[in-house]
Amino acid sequence: MSDVLAAPRRCALVAGALGLVGSRLLAALHDGGWRTIGIARAADPQPGSAENHLHLPLDLSDPAACRRQLGPLAGEVTHVFFAARASDPDPDRETRANLAMLVNLLDGLDDPPGALSHVCLVHGTKWYGSHLGPYATPAQEDDPRCDAPVFYYAQHDEMRRRAQLRGWTWSTVRPHIVLGVGTQYPHNCVTLLGAYGSLCKAMDLPFYFPGSDAAFDALSQCTDADLLARAMIWSATEARAANQDYNVINGDYFRWRRLWPRLAGFFGLPSAPARPMSLAQSFGGAEAQWQRIVAAHGLLPLALNQLANWRFGDFLFAATWDDMSSTIKLREHGFHDTVSTEASLLGHLARMRAARLIP
Repeated sequence: MSDVLAAPRRCALVAGALGLVGSRLLAALHDGGWRTIGIARAADPQPGSAENHLHLPLDLSDPAACRRQLGPLAGEVTHVFFAARASDPDPDRETRANLAMLVNLLDGLDDPPGALSHVCLVHGTKWYGSHLGPYATPAQEDDPRCDAPVFYYAQHDEMRRRAQLRGWTWSTVRPHIVLGVGTQYPHNCVTLLGAYGSLCKAMDLPFYFPGSDAAFDALSQCTDADLLARAMIWSATEARAANQDYNVINGDYFRWRRLWPRLAGFFGLPSAPARPMSLAQSFGGAEAQWQRIVAAHGLLPLALNQLANWRFGDFLFAATWDDMSSTIKLREHGFHDTVSTEASLLGHLARMRAARLIP
C-alpha cells in the first residue's frame, strides 16, 4: 500500500467509490493531484487505470473487515469523503445500517487516531423532508430537522461527536437530483431519462411527461455530479468551510414543463404533455424491447435495469411541490461555481450516446 501511495500529499479515502458521486469525486481528486483510496463492495472494474490510486473491495457493514483493512491506512488518510449508502424502504432499518457503516469506517481508520484531519458526508434535501411533501423553501442549512426518521441525522450527530473527541473538522453537502452518467447509482435521473426517451422513440410512443400537471409545473433543482465533486473538495480544504453544512445545487431552478421540449428534441421526438402514469408498470417488462434496441444500434450489452430504476422515476415525477434550496451560505463562504441544469442534463445524455449506452 505504501508503494502505491508514496507521494507526500493529501490522501483521500472515498466511500462509495463506484457510485455516481464517488466516481466523479475520485476523478476530480486525481486531477487535483491527490492520492486516493476508493472503497466499495465490488472490485474495481478498471484496475490500475489511475496513478496514486488504490481500490479496496470492502463491505462497510462488516466491522472486523473495516478494522483489518482500514487500520493499516490510518497513518496515510487525511480526508474521508463518505458517499456510501445502504438503501432500505424501512427508515429505521436504513438509519441503523447507514450509521453502522460510518461508525465501522471511523472505528477502523481513526481508533486509535491517525492522520485524519477532515470528514465530509454526502447527504441531501431529505434533511428538510423533501421526500415527504411540501416543506419551507428555499431551504436553509439551519432549518429544523423534519419530523420523520432520516439517516442523515444519526450520521451527522455521530460525526460531530467524534470530531469533538479527535480534533478533526467536518463538512456536509446537501445536493438534490444528482446528474451524471453511471450504472452503479440506483437514483440516476440521467440514465432513467435516456432509457425512457430511447424506448419511446423505438416503440413509437409519445414522449409524455409521466406525472401530473402540478408536477410538470413545480419548481425543482438539480446538482451536477462534477459540480458536487468540486464543492466537496472545497468544503474539505477551505478553512471557512470547517464544521459547516452546505446546500449544493447547480445555481438555477427549473420546471419540467419548460425543459421537456428540449429533452424531446434530444431524442428526435415531439414534446408531449403531462400524462400521469407509472413507469414501473409501463416499462417494467420492456427488457426484450431494450435488448432489440441494443442489438440494432450496437450498444453496450447492459440490462435495462442497469440504466432505469422505474420506481425511482415514479417517485421523482410525482412531486407536486417546489424543491428549492438556498445557496446563499455557500456563496458567502466562497464557493461560486454554477452549472446550467439544462446544459448539464443534455450534456450527460450526449455522453450516454457517445458511450453507446443509448442510441
